[in-house]
Amino acid sequence: MVTSEAFGKIFWGYLMVLFEIHIFVIDILPEPIGYYLIFSGISMLLNDFPIGNKAKNMALALIFISIPTVFIQQNAGADQLGQIPFLSGWSLYITVLGVLKLILVFYIFQLIMVIVKEHGDFALINRSMKTFYTYIIVMVLTMTGHSFAINFSTNQFMVVTIFSLIIGFIMEIVFLVLLRKMRKIDCEG
Repeated sequence: MVTSEAFGKIFWGYLMVLFEIHIFVIDILPEPIGYYLIFSGISMLLNDFPIGNKAKNMALALIFISIPTVFIQQNAGADQLGQIPFLSGWSLYITVLGVLKLILVFYIFQLIMVIVKEHGDFALINRSMKTFYTYIIVMVLTMTGHSFAINFSTNQFMVVTIFSLIIGFIMEIVFLVLLRKMRKIDCEG
């Protein structure tokens, strides 16, 4: 049951990190609390799966690094796409935060792979591997596309941005579905 409770925390934490809902200036789903839930869930698994130590440390770091997102919208100024300075401090911060989040997800996938291999469910092993490769490839390509988007015309920039937001959001949902499936691993085994 520890695995189910741990992945429940990771699921809800990741859901809080994924969605940003601001009322006035405060995020009602603060990322630091989401990262704390992820940290807490991973910590529950460390006795049986020490490979999760890197993910735990990354989640701990993100608790503190993500504090400014509670008060400032990450997509602030997105309606003024042509007027955003691409190398501003805030855009650099958001980029670094996105890379660190991707590294965290990479470490969580390592933990998932060890757990599903121990569980022995070959369908879940296959699903986890496919989700891992697809997620990492799509998210790296999305981040790379954003890096080169500065060279595009405004129309091309809009198309690349909208496409990458949609495909990135789909991959985040696929990852959440996998985390949800991991919550049920104890019930099946």
